[in-house]
This record gives sequence, C-alpha cells and structure tokens, in this order.
Amino acid sequence: MTLRLALVALLAAPLIAATPEWKDAKGATFRGEPVEIVGPMALFRTGSISTRFVPTRAMSPEDCVRFHQAIAGRAPRAERWSEAKGEATADLVGKLKRSDNRELKPIDFAATPEPEMIIAIFIGKREGSINHLLDNLAPFVSRVRRVYPGRVETVILPSRQANMDSRWLPARSWLVADPAKVGGIKLMTRFAPAQGMSFVLMTREGAPLFGHAIQEIFDVMKFVDGASDFLWELNPANPRTARDRAHYLRAVRPVQFADREAAPVLLVDPLRVDALRTRGVTRIEATITVGDDGMAAAVDLAPASGVPPALVAPLAEALRRNTFFAPAIAQGQPVAGRHAYTLTVPPLDKQLAADAAWVNGEARRTIPIKRWLALKPIRVPEQVFTTVDRVGPDGVVMLKAVTAGKAGSVSTASQMNAFNDDWFSTTGGAASVRPVVGQKQEVDGTTLTWKAMTPHDGLVDFLGSAAYNSHDYCVGYAWAEVEVPEETDAWLGIGSDDGLKVWHNGELVNDKWQQRTSRLDDDVVALRLRKGANQFLIKIQNAKGLWSFTARLRARAG
Repeated sequence: MTLRLALVALLAAPLIAATPEWKDAKGATFRGEPVEIVGPMALFRTGSISTRFVPTRAMSPEDCVRFHQAIAGRAPRAERWSEAKGEATADLVGKLKRSDNRELKPIDFAATPEPEMIIAIFIGKREGSINHLLDNLAPFVSRVRRVYPGRVETVILPSRQANMDSRWLPARSWLVADPAKVGGIKLMTRFAPAQGMSFVLMTREGAPLFGHAIQEIFDVMKFVDGASDFLWELNPANPRTARDRAHYLRAVRPVQFADREAAPVLLVDPLRVDALRTRGVTRIEATITVGDDGMAAAVDLAPASGVPPALVAPLAEALRRNTFFAPAIAQGQPVAGRHAYTLTVPPLDKQLAADAAWVNGEARRTIPIKRWLALKPIRVPEQVFTTVDRVGPDGVVMLKAVTAGKAGSVSTASQMNAFNDDWFSTTGGAASVRPVVGQKQEVDGTTLTWKAMTPHDGLVDFLGSAAYNSHDYCVGYAWAEVEVPEETDAWLGIGSDDGLKVWHNGELVNDKWQQRTSRLDDDVVALRLRKGANQFLIKIQNAKGLWSFTARLRARAG
C-alpha cells in the first residue's frame, strides 16, 4: 500500500542507543521505540518530538509480534479522561479549561471521554493577530467533531512568551491550557515553537502524525487537508487499510491467544448505508460463519432483519463474498468461527454525509476553479423597505415593498429583500446567466460590467483595493464554469462574507442569509456534476466591512 501521508519535519532529538532496531518499508534499518498501532501503521518514536511510520504489511510476522509485545503494557483508551493513561492525554488532566464565549471555565474530566487524537494549537511569541487563522480552522474542527464524535479534541497551548489575553480566546468551545498550570504540561510543550504558531495532529500518546507551521490561510488549508488524510487512513472503516490490519492481527493473535480462544474480527464492512437506505433496508442482523482463512463461508440473515424479501439473497451473498476477517483463534491456532453481524441504517442526514465525504477520503480529487467573472457592486436601495405580505403553503415568505424610513437608512428588511431578489429572476433564471469578460449588465437602473477575478488559494476578494467600508450594504455576483470528463459526485467547500447563495447549473444548492466572515470550507455542499460544462453562480451580500468568498471544488476520489 502506498501511503499518501507526510509528516512536516519538526525538531528531532536522538533516542538512547539501547532503542531496538527495526526495518522500514524499503528495508532500511532505523532505531525507534514502539508506541502504538494506528490504523494500518506501526508508530515509532524516534526522538523526543519525532515519529516514524511503517505500514504493518511491510513488517515481518516476527517484527509484528515483537512490536505487539513491546506495547502490550500500554493501557487502552479510557472511557473517562480523568482515568487516561495516554502519555499526552494523562499529562493534560486538570490542566485545561474550556473556552465559553471568550471566558475560561473548568472542565469535568470525569464526564469527558479520553480522546483518541488531539489537534494541538501551539502558540509562541508572535506578531499580529491570530484570530483569523484560528477562525479558519474552526469549520474543520466542527466538522471533525460531527464525523468522529468523541474521538478528537482541540487544545490550544500558548507559551508564556505568547502574552495572550482574553481577546484572542475563541468564542467556540475549545480547550485551552490553564495559564496557571501550563508550566506543568511536560510532553506536549516540547512541540511549541519559540515564535509563531503551529498546528499538530497527534495521538493520545503524544506521537505527532502531521503538523504545519501556520502563518497564513494557505497553511491552514494544508494542515486541514493533511490532517483529514491521516484521520481517514486511521479510520477502521477505510477499506484500503484492511489487509494491513489483517497482516498484523494474523501475526500477533496466535501469540496473544496462545492458551485461550478469540472470536473472528471483522476488518471491513462491505455494505454502504446510503445504498441500503435507497433500497429500503433499515437493519441487518446476520450470523456469519468464518473459515480459518478469514473468509466468510456462510451467511444466515435473521428473521428480525429489516430487509425487503427480494433483497435477502443478494445481501447474504454480498456479505459472504465481500466481508473480510481476522480468523478466530483457539490455543494459538486459526480456526473456523462465527461472527454476529449487525448494522442499523440511520435516517439520512444530508449535511453529515457531506461533512463525512469532505474529511474521510471521498472528496479528494480537486477540480480547479481558475477564474471567476464578477459583477459588482450592486447597492442595496436605501429607502426600499418591506413587510410580510403572506406566507405560502411551502413556507416561503412573500414580501411587499412599502415606503418608509429616512434618507440614508438601510434596514434589515431592505437587506433581506435585496438578498431574496435577483435581477435575472424574470429573464430565464440563474441558468440563463452566461457572461463573458467585458459584458455590460443593467441592474436596478445601474450599468455594471462583468470583470475577471483570479482566486488566491480559493479566495475572491470583492473589496480588492477599495477602501474599507466603501462597499457596505452591497450585493455582488460571481460566475465560473468547469468541465469534467464524466458525470460524478462532487462537493463544494465555500465560505462567505456575508450572505450567500449558490446556483449549480441553474439550481439553487445553498442559501444562507447571515453575517459572517469568509472561512475555509465553512459550508460543504453536495453536488452531482454532469459530463462536460458545469456552471456556478454565486451571490454574496455584504453588510459592513470585508466582502469576499472562498471556494474549492472536489470530486469523488477515483
């Protein structure tokens, strides 16, 4: 297996000479202390803050056993963080507080599960604000929490030289080192830079997996993408890692269970809940007979399974052909066994599905958007106010214009009216918008020109060189076209300052009227790209101050 993973080189201190020798995937010898098995990889500590990974399939059975014996004394993940034995997580107990609306409040470690992974934010002596960088990390943190609930925590660790105060504290619920106790955090503070800021994804044992020095939004993007790759590689649901895990378990389980028995271990589930849901399957209960080679020999679906009768035989055959196990063990020998298989198909959560695709490996093929055409600024009318005329049966609020207010005022109602009304709505809709550079467009009696704009790391700045606040209470549009060779699932990661509408091939796919800043991947929108040309039309409404959006498009990997 080729791992598309990279660890940004951090400072490394040599281990003592007594550290045992191992071989990497290319057969080269190195010295390292076994730490843990993470997904398909054996993780070694090679210095005080450096690690090395070896795919378990590249290790000999003897080295797998040797590694297993070296880490046998490490405690498993604890249900309560207060009982954590991981080197990093145990080091943090009692030394963190939770940021709540920019105030630090105590944490009940006994009511919080020990995390498997930590996103550590190290802050050294710095110049300038870090708030916008932390703000751009926030959507990723929220998304990871939804996709991997209870498994990943974010911890901010400012050094004493950082001179932080309450103004930089995130309003969101992140963990922050207690300023009075940060000096007692020994292991993790080894990674803190003397200056600037860095993000590091690490295990509960304090072994770094991926890190990046953070100076600008591009660095945040690199960290977010690299950390996503690692989390997916370590996810037991990733089918690409099953053979590595099988290789390791087949080597160590005969030793681990030399004088007792163990049931088969399912290594990969072949069934996709989205496919089952569309076919009316709600729950599957089955008994799978597993041979001593780890292959399913027979499948018996239980009568209680929520499977339509026509699908019983095909599902049983799919489970028999495609499930993959580490076989049962009896007195150190692989034997046939039985596995009780259950799968409950949850109700569709479209946003969770889009978030999962964005971070778990599905949305990994980037489709570049090299140019946008922009139409701006369209000013919100100062004295056009609206009231609610009626609410339609589908819940749509119908507005009625009235004359009110004083000269120079821009009400919330008029801003909403401008957001809900589009100049092309009576001339063919969003699908009819096909501009070219230099094309004139009249909007509300004002003639504007479509101009080309090149995104910078996905960011399109509508304010540009204009003076700050010069485009308060304005609306702008951006249009782009991309071509793909075949129809495919895709996802658009987008953030905006402020209100946002997105049309894909004339269909409105995202609609958020809210005041916010442009943040990396703030929204993830699921799409179906058609073969050939695909058009995107974006509307950004600015309230006050900065005016921009950031977007990147990805298709299903492979």
